[in-house]
Amino acid sequence: MKKGMTLSILPRRTMSWEEFVAMTPRNSVALDGVVSGGPRFDERTMHANFDHHDGVNRDATMSTCMQAYMAIKGGLMESFRENGMPCLNAFINDTDQDTAMAVWLLNNYKLFEGVQSLPHINRLLDLTNKWDITGGAYPINLDEEIVRQHCWIFEPYTDLRKTGKLSQADENMLRDNIEAVMKRLDMLLMGQAGGKTLDTRHEILYDSPIFKIVNEIGGNEARYHLYGKGMNAFISVVAQRTDGRHVYTIGRRSQYIPFPIQALYDDFNLAEGLTRVNGWSGSTIIGGSSREMGSGLSWQELVEIVKARLALD
Repeated sequence: MKKGMTLSILPRRTMSWEEFVAMTPRNSVALDGVVSGGPRFDERTMHANFDHHDGVNRDATMSTCMQAYMAIKGGLMESFRENGMPCLNAFINDTDQDTAMAVWLLNNYKLFEGVQSLPHINRLLDLTNKWDITGGAYPINLDEEIVRQHCWIFEPYTDLRKTGKLSQADENMLRDNIEAVMKRLDMLLMGQAGGKTLDTRHEILYDSPIFKIVNEIGGNEARYHLYGKGMNAFISVVAQRTDGRHVYTIGRRSQYIPFPIQALYDDFNLAEGLTRVNGWSGSTIIGGSSREMGSGLSWQELVEIVKARLALD
């Protein structure tokens, strides 16, 4: 991180706004799920929360990286200062596309202040924003160059996620991971970004007119493909952890698709003896199994729970 900027990584940890303000210094920013409760700013303590997961209308709330970008444009670093010098302490609990992009933008804020504009960065930011808001559902031609660049830039993260190691990664592993992504963002900045052929491999484990159970062999890229083919709601098998437990994601295209994700979080937690604090949780359109513990339920058990909720035979 550049002078005046620090990055603290708290793997999979989530806290309240009050806890965050109490445990962190002035000029601290929580990113993408570290603090529950949605976007917030306290000008007395100089604490901010850039987030779009909890307590928000997901479809109508900017992604974390777009919130960071708009804050930079709005003069964030004119206020986040100590002894007249720039000072910002960023806190993250994961290294996904939205988080990494937000950290990179904050670290390079001088490039984006005022009327400055970098069209190639703006294109990546726009796609990252749309895909993160929608959990990968936003329709786009997957043959476009910006899509191949996006998937190449964030490949270190998606590779870690597919192995199942992300769900148990410690601070050092996550720091190495985000630094690898930020190096690729630096390459994009210099016009040296690579491109990636999308891995859309997948296996449909269960199919119905309402939802699918999908083994996302190709990770996020498989989901982009399936949404492009008309999928509206899903539960994906993301990975199997080294302890044998599963990592799942559940989602729907938007709030206009009648698939009761919020109720299903509670149904799955009831089956596992968990709560939304330590178990299944997320927004109104995308969420998943416990970041800390994963899930002990098989995908077949998930199917039966969903069918019971939907009153399907």
